[in-house]
Amino acid sequence: MKRSPGLIAITLMATVSACSTGANHGLPVSHDLGPIAISTAQDAAVTLDAPVWLWDERIRYRLLYKDATAIRYYNLDRWEAPFPALLERRLAINGKRPFTVQINLTQFEQQFETSNQARVVMSLMVSVFAAKDYRLIANRSFNLSQNTVSPDAAGAIAGFVTLTEQAKTDIQAWLETLPDAESTALPP
Repeated sequence: MKRSPGLIAITLMATVSACSTGANHGLPVSHDLGPIAISTAQDAAVTLDAPVWLWDERIRYRLLYKDATAIRYYNLDRWEAPFPALLERRLAINGKRPFTVQINLTQFEQQFETSNQARVVMSLMVSVFAAKDYRLIANRSFNLSQNTVSPDAAGAIAGFVTLTEQAKTDIQAWLETLPDAESTALPP
């Protein structure tokens, strides 16, 4: 039986496209900070800001041992959205008190001490305001750092997921120590 060139071409295209439905080793992969648990608690109003250079989807790293001033980016791994937006969504705070929380992200990157040893760092400045009159109640810096499980993009992503959860826990614990906005109000 003689096969037509068109049938062979269609069979070949189907085979090639079936192989490409698996892992695409040349295409970027988008990451987020994992699933978010649905909360029925009322969350405090949280807004997050960051310098303009941090508002992109690239995962940053720095080779401290080679050229500490050069910022590099992973080619095949990216954030699903700019990291500050992902972080703001993740840092929803349980609002037991009438606070407005403003977070300024000042640093987040992976830093390599050597080619085989890396850590992730994140720095935040958190300001708390009374929800009623937007009066400053307190502010505090949080500087977080953790060694990565592997010196690569996967290690950076896992490290940032852990640091984000640590930041949320630390900020929530600090907020619990603050006085109620009404008790710190000045008399009229």
